[in-house]
Amino acid sequence: PDGDAAVGYRVRLGTAVASGDPVGAPEAWGAAIEAFVLMARRLGLRVAVLGAGERAREIWATHRLCAVAVGRDVVLKRETFTLSGRRFRNVRQAVQRSHNAGVVVEFSRERELAARDIAQLRALMRDTKRRDGRGFSMILGRLFDGAEPDAVVGIARDASGRIVGAHRYLWAGPRDLSLDLPIRANAAPNGVDERLIAEALAWGGVNGVERVSLAFAPFPDLFVNRHNLGVGGRVAFAAVHLLDPLIRVERLYRYLRKFNAFDQQRYVMFRRRQVVVVAVALLLLEFGR
Repeated sequence: PDGDAAVGYRVRLGTAVASGDPVGAPEAWGAAIEAFVLMARRLGLRVAVLGAGERAREIWATHRLCAVAVGRDVVLKRETFTLSGRRFRNVRQAVQRSHNAGVVVEFSRERELAARDIAQLRALMRDTKRRDGRGFSMILGRLFDGAEPDAVVGIARDASGRIVGAHRYLWAGPRDLSLDLPIRANAAPNGVDERLIAEALAWGGVNGVERVSLAFAPFPDLFVNRHNLGVGGRVAFAAVHLLDPLIRVERLYRYLRKFNAFDQQRYVMFRRRQVVVVAVALLLLEFGR
């Protein structure tokens, strides 16, 4: 109501689904959420949230929404990330393999990209079936159309100069970058993604970046304890693998755990009696066209 915060949302199957946390001043989140809930009620829409953080979860709960933890943010902090020591040994080894293969990485703003590089990146997306505009809660889309001239793009080239991978990062504040889209050639040398991430932290050290958000890790606690699950846990483990045709959740977890950067929990929030229709609406938003 005071213009200091806003809730982003889309509607599917009569459900107004808020994406992530409100944008704007945290002290105004409560008012923005209340206005959103009142609007949905006025229009006869259900209310759900995909990706509520720990702070916002407490506010949504006052509107009779229950919370189910669905994963954690993965956030690298420049002050604690290093390629030395045992903690990041797996990352260091992958980065070294990319060096051994002759991979070279360069970073620039999106507005500085040459037309031939944009053409190669789009061709690489087609080859790897990465769609511009995919996703609801994570990927912004609208690549290389001038809408995000300050986006940070890292490009990895092999020894012949061919582009074998790229990361596009968006600003999430003056000192935070968020990985918007990773692209990797099917025949890219091992360690290209890890190299791009490590180089993003190095680029950030020169340009005032303190944190780099890599991804969202679904259900990491489930995979950590996979050998000690009860009946309910085994059912949840099997249910998660039903998503494998859309996203290989366990493989994503195994990749992300090497960074030792699991951060705050994220939640899906809904009213209990609406769980089935909300689940279908969320799947359609995140994976549908």
